[in-house]
Amino acid sequence: MSETNEYQQAMAAQLRPLFDGIDIVCEWRAMTGQTGVYSPRLDIAIGPFAIGNEIYAGEYDRLTGLASPLLEALYERSLDNFARFDGNNDPVHFGEVVGRNYNARCFLAIEIENKSSRKHLMGGAINAAALGRVGIAIGWNVGMVKAFVKLRAYLMYLSRVGKNTFDPYNLLVLSREQFTDAVAVLHRHREAAARAS
Repeated sequence: MSETNEYQQAMAAQLRPLFDGIDIVCEWRAMTGQTGVYSPRLDIAIGPFAIGNEIYAGEYDRLTGLASPLLEALYERSLDNFARFDGNNDPVHFGEVVGRNYNARCFLAIEIENKSSRKHLMGGAINAAALGRVGIAIGWNVGMVKAFVKLRAYLMYLSRVGKNTFDPYNLLVLSREQFTDAVAVLHRHREAAARAS
């Protein structure tokens, strides 16, 4: 098993107790059962999964409330990366990030990239943003984080100047260390809440 796969499995295991009763799947195929349609595979996906014509917007809203400490921690770290690597940083508002993709196929769509071409990164970023209520692109190293941020900035620029583009507004970009730390924040929040009750 590669180092990236080990990280993927470890993060899924860390997330499972935080989303009790919600399916968390590694290597989830988004369009399973639909013939003749490209079926992207997400590194980690958190359900519930809309595999047909279902729309789980209300459930994703509920999960957003329950997971707000995690989402806010991810958001803050992503903002740091946008500020660090994108000089023309577009304002990103938390409420819009978590509510942008109304008709998502899963709650969180996570892509982890280690050694990939720019075209592969683009595919991963687009899949995460398109499939998840919140898309998360995890760069294995600083170079990958920077590449994801620059890619997102390019897509945002195309939109700003009226070109055909894809909307990556709900895409957060983090390093693997930032993602691990954000998950730990939610664990600490839950432990503190349990002690207080």
